[in-house]
Amino acid sequence: MKIALLLLLLPLAARAQLALFSFDGTTETPVGATYNYGPIANGNTKAVRFRIFNNGTSGTVVYLPSASGAGFSITAVNGTLPYTIPPVSSPLNFLEFTVSFSAGAPATYSASLQITGPAITTISVLLLATSTPGPVLTGIPPGCSPDGSGGISFAAVTIGGQGLCNFSLSNPNSVPVVIASIAVTGASFSILGANPAPVTLAPGSATTFTLQLKPQCGTAIYSGSLSINTASYALSGNGITPSLPAPALNFDAQTFSSMEQHTLSISLPSPSVCGASGNVNLTFTPAANLPDDSTIVFVSTSSRSLPFTVSPGSSQVLIDGNASVTFATGSTTGSIAFTLSGPSISGGPPSSSFPIAPAAIYLDSATASNQILGQLNITVIGYDNTYSAGKMSFTFFDASGNTIGSAIAADFTGNFQTFFSGQQMGSTFLMRVSFPIQGNQTLVAKVQATLVNSAGQTQTGSLTFQ
Repeated sequence: MKIALLLLLLPLAARAQLALFSFDGTTETPVGATYNYGPIANGNTKAVRFRIFNNGTSGTVVYLPSASGAGFSITAVNGTLPYTIPPVSSPLNFLEFTVSFSAGAPATYSASLQITGPAITTISVLLLATSTPGPVLTGIPPGCSPDGSGGISFAAVTIGGQGLCNFSLSNPNSVPVVIASIAVTGASFSILGANPAPVTLAPGSATTFTLQLKPQCGTAIYSGSLSINTASYALSGNGITPSLPAPALNFDAQTFSSMEQHTLSISLPSPSVCGASGNVNLTFTPAANLPDDSTIVFVSTSSRSLPFTVSPGSSQVLIDGNASVTFATGSTTGSIAFTLSGPSISGGPPSSSFPIAPAAIYLDSATASNQILGQLNITVIGYDNTYSAGKMSFTFFDASGNTIGSAIAADFTGNFQTFFSGQQMGSTFLMRVSFPIQGNQTLVAKVQATLVNSAGQTQTGSLTFQ
């Protein structure tokens, strides 16, 4: 029986030689059956250091300390478990460990702190803590306060500027609140100026800080997060690409006529904040009842649309990679217009239009030939931008310059209408008129032709038969 009694007393003796203390870095305080962490603001964490002292004359093994309960956890043990605590004769006759409490939703929390070992019964301490409401975050500008879903939405910001949200963190509690950290994540979000954390807010006090959103070119939607201790708020915002400064369409002339080539360049009054791209478009509206003219195009590509680009921070506009481009005015009366499309443009897309006025028949060349026996031929190359040519007259001269007979009138209106019908490549034409002749055709030395359209008449001048 004595042996059995001794066996039963051994654990109790081992238990009696251990003592649990809290340690604040300077003072060790005995811990009874209950240890109260006190009030802790929601989102904050309080860590308490404990020491198990061995007051016995021999070493005692401790398996582990454990804390079971919501919000409590063992966050540090200064030794490898199982740990043999040296006897009282050693200056290090203790094992130190840390139990942390992370305050969740306001409520009272508890946990069982237990220390076990092979030679001791369990040491059990009831841990208590009260979570109080944490700091209150309020936004000063409209649209910057936490919304119903816990997020913070910035008002839309034009790229090149910045959106600011000023916030206040206040402590409405009766105990101090520690703001251990304020952190921001997400591209283009940041804290403006100094970060006030870490800071301890006394009851009823507050601190302020400012978040900024600086959107960048090429990104329209932004997201991130604001973390205050363990609380997190989603950040969101939108970047607005600024309009392109009102471009000017620059031409090398103020008036255009048919069958010309001119240049177009584009300039900006100030540098573009962001890069931009679009198209410069040429359109042609023919006069009433006239067809389109496919020769009215940008010369380099034979098209009516070319891309343009502007680099960020530049006022240089490149059209199809060039500072300027050349376009052809064709050979049809009407109106040529230029517009820009693609990016948002301050004041709206610019446009310029130029009339191509009706003109008398234009002659590129005119020749007279008598090389075919019994036939006099006149060849004319030109264009009629009114598409109304037809009526003509021809006057013949001898070698002395005297007229031979009277002028011969002709009306080829039907021929020209047939030729122009369905024409889509302008009004250029090659005309050959033949006059049969009897007798010595070499006596006819020259001819002058007069060609008439709705805009007036054109004369060939004196053409020598050759």
